[in-house]
Amino acid sequence: MKTIFLSFSIANTSVSDYFIELSNKLSEEFRVIIITDSVKDHQIPISFKIEIFKWPSRRPTKWKDFKFLIQKVKEYRPDMMISMFGSINIFLVVGYLFGVKYRIPWARTISTQFQTKKNLLIRKKILYKLATKVIANSNATKRDLRENFGVRDSKIEVCYNAVKEYPLENHQVQRNKILYVGNMWPSKGVDTLLEAMPAVLKKFPEIKLTLIGGSLKGSRIKQLQKKAVEFNISKNVVFAGSQSKERVLKEFSSAYLAVVPSVVEAFGFVLIESFSVKTPVIGSNTSGIAEIIRDGKDGFLFEPKNEVDLSEKILKLLKDEGLRQEFSKNCYARFKEEFEVESATTIVFEKLKQL
Repeated sequence: MKTIFLSFSIANTSVSDYFIELSNKLSEEFRVIIITDSVKDHQIPISFKIEIFKWPSRRPTKWKDFKFLIQKVKEYRPDMMISMFGSINIFLVVGYLFGVKYRIPWARTISTQFQTKKNLLIRKKILYKLATKVIANSNATKRDLRENFGVRDSKIEVCYNAVKEYPLENHQVQRNKILYVGNMWPSKGVDTLLEAMPAVLKKFPEIKLTLIGGSLKGSRIKQLQKKAVEFNISKNVVFAGSQSKERVLKEFSSAYLAVVPSVVEAFGFVLIESFSVKTPVIGSNTSGIAEIIRDGKDGFLFEPKNEVDLSEKILKLLKDEGLRQEFSKNCYARFKEEFEVESATTIVFEKLKQL
């Protein structure tokens, strides 16, 4: 039986749901080994056929992690190694040195999000040459791999992210609720969202904007809170900090609309999480976001960093509840068709099996 190594964090997140589902499918025909940095509570059961090992370090970048992986490769002789996030470098190097036939990193971020770390980009460009195939989570990521890392088109396979649908009880939309979920980094465009709110509140003074993500004690949150005071909108803005996946989905399900204002985004799990509970999204017309939102069909796209365009799109949807209902129906149908985890991972399973 052929053996596949995968490396990802096991936790109660949509990312973990995706890779647990994929691992379970692969275990039906292959021997599957998961090497993880953590094993936390998770909702999707892991098949009893799968063996799980933990890295010696919290992040696999140390010499002891290198020796640990060499030992496992020698012991199990994998035919394929699939890695993502912090394990990509070590998986590619060890896989190459020990002649593993299929070495597949899963690219999930775009290089422009890390412009200040040029040395890391150069290192990744070199390491990608050790890969036999690279999976990109969007066409935007594929373009980035080609243009900034020199990866050939023929070497890249696009496989969209997906999330599991969790039916929610007492699903009730709050007419005056707008939601943002994500990190508070400048590249996420939260500043633009705050700058758009005065124009929205002028027409709809009862609107509340809830921001989920980031540490409530962090300096970035304090900068944004100060901005909300300067724009005289602090009474209408709630900084909720990091929340569980269950809480995030409930917040999405009760929101009238969600906003994803990122300057650049490889894909964006929050988009399809929102779609999965029938909440339309207004997102910036950039990179992976524009691949998901069909402008005027299941949400709106606005010009990145343009708070005037964003406020106009928000007001347009707030003024038309019938349009909101139409978007809700369409975004959920799109989720079921392309971004539901069981069907999406089946497609990936078949592609990997063909290798």
